Amino acid sequence: MRPLNHRGVALMLVLWLLVLLGAVAAGVAESSRAEVGVVANLNARAAARSGAESGIAAATSRIERLLAAARTPQNAALLFREIDRHFSGMREVAVGDARFGVAVVDLNARIDLNQADEATLRNFVAQFTDESRATRIVAALEDWEDADDLTRPNGAEATDYARAGSPYAPRNGPLQRLDDFAHVLGVTDSLALTLAPYITVEGDRRVNINTAPEPVLASLPGIGPAGARTLIARRDGGETFTSTAVVEDLLRGGAVAVRAALSRTAIMPSRILIVSRGWRAGSPLTHEIQAVYAIGGGRLALQSWRERDL
Repeated sequence: MRPLNHRGVALMLVLWLLVLLGAVAAGVAESSRAEVGVVANLNARAAARSGAESGIAAATSRIERLLAAARTPQNAALLFREIDRHFSGMREVAVGDARFGVAVVDLNARIDLNQADEATLRNFVAQFTDESRATRIVAALEDWEDADDLTRPNGAEATDYARAGSPYAPRNGPLQRLDDFAHVLGVTDSLALTLAPYITVEGDRRVNINTAPEPVLASLPGIGPAGARTLIARRDGGETFTSTAVVEDLLRGGAVAVRAALSRTAIMPSRILIVSRGWRAGSPLTHEIQAVYAIGGGRLALQSWRERDL
């Protein structure tokens, strides 16, 4: 009997060991699958970032080549009016197993919320809401950006945000991102979204009369809605402005207003935003780079660089 008992115990141990090994194997397999998933995600992230970087490099190279080929002011101005056409073939470009898509934005076709003067800002916002609300929003924006804690007429400082139940407070400095504008007291999400196509926080105050849309042009003191409509009509008729001086006859107001308006205008951008998104073929993971460049002498100089995973 004893030998049989030994064999029975041995069999039970073997069976138990097999069950244990099976459980361990299942755990290892599950762990391996998780690790494979993590590795795959890391590889996809790396490919996405590489793709986005390739997009920035390709875009800057193409723009500098196009600038070199544009030998006249008219051709240079026309280049940025037709920038979407020049980049239509870069919506999805393969680089190995990575992909990228690129868009170029003329920042001088927008109102710079950090550098535009009060009159320009008020004219702009009032096109999308009533004048009283526009006045309050602009005053609150200026209180957000100025260095003190003194509330200007119709403005808002930290105590006003707290009283309104807002989780935000003025940073006493310029807006860092467009998202910040939605935090200014009086600005709703819907208004921020409506204004988004027309605004920037990384311009240089000047407005490109060859590319700016009507609401942006109409905001400029001395030009106004009537002057903006005339400029747009002439552009639609095929005209490319090669000098800001040619629009003097369109400007309303006296000599001071005309000079002020001309100082705020340009015929081509001095700042552009390149947005590049990269991804790995077959993966939903996307990496985005937003790079702002200054244009000077036919060359691009990096001003800011932001990245995020989508």
